[in-house]
Amino acid sequence: MSVSLMQKVLGDDWQQLPEVIQRHYRISDCQQSRLTGTMEIGYPIYLFPLIWLIHLFGGLLLWRGQAAQAEVDKTADGELLQWHRTMTYADGKTDCFSSRMSYAADHELVELIGFGFGLRLHVSVENGELLYRSNGHFWQCGSLRLNIPDYLLLGSASISERAVSEDEFYLDFSIRHPWWGVSYYYRGNFRYG
Repeated sequence: MSVSLMQKVLGDDWQQLPEVIQRHYRISDCQQSRLTGTMEIGYPIYLFPLIWLIHLFGGLLLWRGQAAQAEVDKTADGELLQWHRTMTYADGKTDCFSSRMSYAADHELVELIGFGFGLRLHVSVENGELLYRSNGHFWQCGSLRLNIPDYLLLGSASISERAVSEDEFYLDFSIRHPWWGVSYYYRGNFRYG
């Protein structure tokens, strides 16, 4: 089996991750995995128009909610890690979004949503937690890439994943804007389905 995308990005730091998080990312060569969990999704209601626009371009979950049932499917496809996230809310409504991650440099990934929009992410391991921190958004069309500062959208993203048990981990994704504070978040516990 070849090296997974996250192993390549983290290098020697990969060994500092707990087994449950390594398992989450240890897929390569067209392998697939599924996680299930329960999430809370939130943002200030006045940001709905911007969230709606980002969702229209393929990013973020549109609906706020407590105890949304999550399914996260991942597929390793060559140099890409494909993600498909589906939420089912208590009222039966569903929402989803997909993205693709690829290697940019040591400790840096690029996550692409739709229509050429993406996010550069610095990735590290601290105290056994996997941490992602945004390093700017961009729009790309062919070889043309326009950088978009985080503050022109919802702000800077940070993601942490930490082990809860041998079979479960906690994910906390939040975006903080310099003027609005926390502008978007989702968080919850995940286990293998």
